[in-house]
Amino acid sequence: MIKSKICFKDYRRALVLFTLTACIILLFLPRAGKFKYEFQKGKPWNHENLLASFDFPIYKSQAELLEEQKQINTNYNIYYTYDPIVEELQLNSLKEALPDNEDYSKLKDEVLSIYQQIYKRGILNDDNNTTILNSTVISIIRGNVSEDYLISALYMLPAAYEYLNNTIHNSPNRKELEKFLQNTELKQYIQPNLLYDEKLTLQVKENRMESILPTKGMVLKGDKIISKGEIVTSSSFQILTSLKKEFEENMGFSGNWTLLTIGQFLFVIVCLAAMFILLLLFRHEMLSKTKNLLFLLVLINLVSIAALLILRNKESFIYFIPFTIVPIYITTFFYSRPALFVHWMLILMIGNFVPNGFEFVYLNSIAGVVAIWSFKHLYKRGQLFSSVFLIYLAYIISYLILKLIQEGSFTSINWFFLFVFFINSLIIITLYQFTFVFEKLFGFLSDSRLVELSDTNQKLLRELAETAPGTFQHSMQVANLAEAAIREIGGNVLLVRTGALYHDIGKMKNPIFFIENQSSGHNPHDGLTPEESTRIIIEHVTYGIKLAHKFNLPESIIDFIRSHHGKSKVYYFYSQYKTLHPGIKEEDIAPLFTYPGFNPHTKEMAVVMIADSVEAASRSLKEISIDTISNLIDKLVGFQLAEGYFNDADITFAELSVVKKVLKHKLQNIYHGRIEYPEMKSEKENQ
Repeated sequence: MIKSKICFKDYRRALVLFTLTACIILLFLPRAGKFKYEFQKGKPWNHENLLASFDFPIYKSQAELLEEQKQINTNYNIYYTYDPIVEELQLNSLKEALPDNEDYSKLKDEVLSIYQQIYKRGILNDDNNTTILNSTVISIIRGNVSEDYLISALYMLPAAYEYLNNTIHNSPNRKELEKFLQNTELKQYIQPNLLYDEKLTLQVKENRMESILPTKGMVLKGDKIISKGEIVTSSSFQILTSLKKEFEENMGFSGNWTLLTIGQFLFVIVCLAAMFILLLLFRHEMLSKTKNLLFLLVLINLVSIAALLILRNKESFIYFIPFTIVPIYITTFFYSRPALFVHWMLILMIGNFVPNGFEFVYLNSIAGVVAIWSFKHLYKRGQLFSSVFLIYLAYIISYLILKLIQEGSFTSINWFFLFVFFINSLIIITLYQFTFVFEKLFGFLSDSRLVELSDTNQKLLRELAETAPGTFQHSMQVANLAEAAIREIGGNVLLVRTGALYHDIGKMKNPIFFIENQSSGHNPHDGLTPEESTRIIIEHVTYGIKLAHKFNLPESIIDFIRSHHGKSKVYYFYSQYKTLHPGIKEEDIAPLFTYPGFNPHTKEMAVVMIADSVEAASRSLKEISIDTISNLIDKLVGFQLAEGYFNDADITFAELSVVKKVLKHKLQNIYHGRIEYPEMKSEKENQ
């Protein structure tokens, strides 16, 4: 609608729903006071000198805790249990297997002595060989006593076999022993007597993990924490973070809880109000249409609630939330500008409750801009992965730059965040698949779907080209004109082109009754009354809508069929009827000659209406020149404006001037040959 001012009364429903959204978000906000100081690592402390107002512990960083866990994982005790039964059973079996002869009693005792030495030293079972490869010491439990042993002082089975063979080979009685043992399988009597105790090993390891202290020292009341202008170093940052954590979690809130709740509610209201005003100024149709508004607010609610729930339980996981999916959806179904507005307001609102809020807002702002830019040009489904990769890259580069500014090196990088950003990207890919659901549920149109529909190889457009070739060429010309115009004033170019291609599909029913399809010079309207001709002409709108539903065209495209003539009349036959019936009242006959659609209610529909009328009228010009084209366009647009056809469309006078300028230029180029070149004559005629 061409308006000079905004009327808030038209957006009461939107105001109520925005307020309801604020109430829902308020329910999930953390009930704690906000730490009043903002600080960044590597930046100066811009507040007054800070002294500790209470005793508090210094909490270890996530990197320090991970390093301690890593040390335990690589250097934990491995426990083995000594089993004396194994030695007893194996030696008894060996005694029975050896020849029982008094002549060999000394040899028998020597063999048993070798085995006793091996078992006394200890044989490890090799089931846990991979676990002890990086260890030098293990713990052996004998009875209720645990002793540490060097692994090199113990036998694995292969080493025990080797010791047995070498001892026999080096014995002074080697020949007698070899003869004595020639029928005995010596290896089978060597079995591990030190058995890996997995349960105890894991239990002790878990106990050590649980015993890791989250703190590493204390700051006492009255101690200086940092002075004004001092650079926030890694150590002071850790102390400040600990103070903030202790203040928000353990010290409680000493103020008025009612005022805190009111303050939080007002904070959310202000963020949502800023979002509301920006949308009202630049894309008010997102507020005036209930389905658009519901989609937007449900999206904001879901993302906000998910983020706030994570902040309550595991704040370090906040980057798992794919905040960029919000601007991606809005860019896909609407426009990039409101996507940016909504994204910024959303992350500013959530960022107030995130530890190190600046880092959160910075990272998500950069990623959001990249998401809007990359998905704005997403016309093919296959581009999804490259677009998501760019978002992932934006997160990584922004994070590395931030760490470089804060630390002056990359040594403090938490590689866990790179993994989190990767999972974030996978979630975006998963959630983007719901665009198909939203297209059906809310009647939205994505650019990918519009590209598919605007392909002239679509069955319906092929039928139009075959059944009504003149109408098809007219539709192509209207699409080119409307696309050029909407590109200049800002709007959905793909939507305009697609709507223009389908706006006249209803002419397939009676193509010969429309002048662009008449090639023989015969006009079938000559034998009809004005009423009959009007019925056939008007029917191309109603039949076009019916045909569009049959081919499951989206409502957004069908609206172009309904609105391309608006509430105008079939003026030629209307005038003809009045001439044949002088004195008849206009109000009695006007409904018979009025198109059954509605006037355009978006600038895209308005541009298609103008391009349609201008293209059709330009074909009837007897003299083609720059002036005649310019006068024709001015006259047609002026008439449509005077009749109020654009009163419901969000197009301004300035935009209409741009549209007229573009159409004049395009039509002059189309008819360039007829404007520039004189009539061709033969050489004889010139003489």
